[in-house]
Amino acid sequence: MATLLQPSNTIDFNSARISLSRPLPPPIEAPRENYGERRYRMAASLQTTLEIEQLLQLFLKELSPAIELDGLQYLNDHKTLQFLAGRKASHSCGYRLITAQDHLGEIVFYRSTRFSDRDLEGIEVMLSALICPLRNALLYYEALTASLTDPLTGAGNRIALTNTLAREISLSRRHQHALSLLVLDIDKFKLINDRYGHSVGDTVLKQIVRTLKQVNRQTDLSFRYGGEEFVVLLNRTNAEGALIIAERIRRAIADTEIALEEQSVRITVSVGVTTFCDSDSPETLFNRADKALYLIKSAGGNKVIGL
Repeated sequence: MATLLQPSNTIDFNSARISLSRPLPPPIEAPRENYGERRYRMAASLQTTLEIEQLLQLFLKELSPAIELDGLQYLNDHKTLQFLAGRKASHSCGYRLITAQDHLGEIVFYRSTRFSDRDLEGIEVMLSALICPLRNALLYYEALTASLTDPLTGAGNRIALTNTLAREISLSRRHQHALSLLVLDIDKFKLINDRYGHSVGDTVLKQIVRTLKQVNRQTDLSFRYGGEEFVVLLNRTNAEGALIIAERIRRAIADTEIALEEQSVRITVSVGVTTFCDSDSPETLFNRADKALYLIKSAGGNKVIGL
């Protein structure tokens, strides 16, 4: 039977509070198991990276010689982060990492045998070395995410698209997975801005991204390319599947009614579709979808065309 310990108390590590999964143990003497020295070495090691996943791998590596572990899992619902280092096992103990300034998430340790009191004491001492590096890694993650996000809509920005498209093409070549790309453009968007004002135009742009999130699969990636143009990357999706998804998006947006104070606005989009072939570069793949989009716009919009 798995041992899942429920949070009940807190322990103070230099003004940082870690919510524990069991009643507080008696004070731990540093010489026991020499955790004080081990904690010092771990703190130095954890300062070498700002990548959250790499940080957790290092933490597990440094902790394993002292305490037998099969793996650990880090969860942060607020930032929708979840990482697993090693593997899960039949027994576990969990800790909520809470400081006076913020909530750093939850960490769960796994192994095939029950945790002794001595093991739990050691884990709790060593967790104190993780607090500052983890906070720094989360701040770095937030800054990196902000630099790759369109501030108005929350979709990925053009820099994120460039990076992600290159990565997805590389993965598609390596694993022979299908990859398709959609370019969406809001029909007559200038008219919407002119008639209703730019605040309504901003509402329309945000609604487009909300609809994409509702319609798309979890693996589909959306970006605001610029102005009223958006790009969706569909990994593991062939040409036929991409056309089906594009049509689903077009219909969902056409069926969406954007309520204003005294009236409502309906919008349509044109969607150019293309699928990666081995000779493609990021530029040729995008340009082919953009050419399909141009054909639709020339014919009046509100259609899906694949090239």
